[in-house]
Amino acid sequence: MSRPPGKSYLSASQIRLRVRTLAASICRTYRNRPLTIVALLKGSVFFVVDLLRHLDSDTEVEFWNVSSYEGTRSTGKIRGLEHCRGNLHGRDVLLIDDILDSGLTLDRTRSHAKKLGARTVQICVLLSKQRKRARNVRARWIGFKIKDEFVVGYGLDLDQRYRALPSIRTLPSSPSST
Repeated sequence: MSRPPGKSYLSASQIRLRVRTLAASICRTYRNRPLTIVALLKGSVFFVVDLLRHLDSDTEVEFWNVSSYEGTRSTGKIRGLEHCRGNLHGRDVLLIDDILDSGLTLDRTRSHAKKLGARTVQICVLLSKQRKRARNVRARWIGFKIKDEFVVGYGLDLDQRYRALPSIRTLPSSPSST
């Protein structure tokens, strides 16, 4: 196994503890109300699985495979949204994503969930970059606020690599040097 890229940013134990705290807050908010999670793939996969382990067992789950990134930059275009479906009519929906960056993906998926009939749509992200956003999007639940750096691990990737790292790591300005 090769050495992990970049520098350590958040450890696996820090992430585990924060996920439990987020789940407890989500459970309190949706107590006695049916909830549908819409997980945005691929980046949220580890986060949503760990979060689901602490939520009510009758929570419904949809997976939407959407993307706007190529390499370390957003393309400004959402790919895959036209294939996103689900019975959201009258449901409380919680969008789960790995990171709130430009806000474009979460803005478009939130609008799409509303078009599919969601009663309410809230957002939960593992990471929120401290930067100016292209869209006005606020997450109700945030795992960690981070600097405007490119990170990988725990589902976050660079061109499909490094997702399986158990921690989150920052990459240098020139990721090709990793």
